[in-house]
Amino acid sequence: MSPLPVPLQLLLLTLALIAAIWDVVTRRIPNWLVLAGLAAALMLQTWIQGWAGLGQAAMGFGLGFLVFFPIFLLQGKGGGDVKLMAAIGAITGPKNVFLIFLLTAILGGVMAVGLLLLRGGWRRTFSNIAHIVGSLCRWQLPSQQRPELSLDHPASVKLPYAVPIAAGSFLFLLLSRSG
Repeated sequence: MSPLPVPLQLLLLTLALIAAIWDVVTRRIPNWLVLAGLAAALMLQTWIQGWAGLGQAAMGFGLGFLVFFPIFLLQGKGGGDVKLMAAIGAITGPKNVFLIFLLTAILGGVMAVGLLLLRGGWRRTFSNIAHIVGSLCRWQLPSQQRPELSLDHPASVKLPYAVPIAAGSFLFLLLSRSG
């Protein structure tokens, strides 16, 4: 874990917070927000570290994109989540974005369990998990047999995933300050 310079910390906090609020309110993460975060990350990384910073931003962007893109292809995440994580990768660099991804996955799981507790539906959830695993083992898209597993389906339960991404980013900043 590499601590971030203060300007990058502020950019990360701002991007993550605005994205989370926007996602909760509209269930979308706007392209203009992600592009602005990406442009600011590239400029700040280059200003702070020179060409090496630009390289770190590019590698972080690529890794941030790659960790969420397969889930997007399986219709488990929206495109905005993928782009947001890529922009966060440009801000933090490849080592840090992977840690943020892990923190986000853990916090997202906790939030999903909380959502299940609020809404009920444990039996349906375990049935869906078994179906997803079985479909993936057969190299099939899980939503082909059960359309409600697609994010596009109106009956699917959705967690605005910018919230766990923001929580993972904030926790990363807290951990990097204490370490």
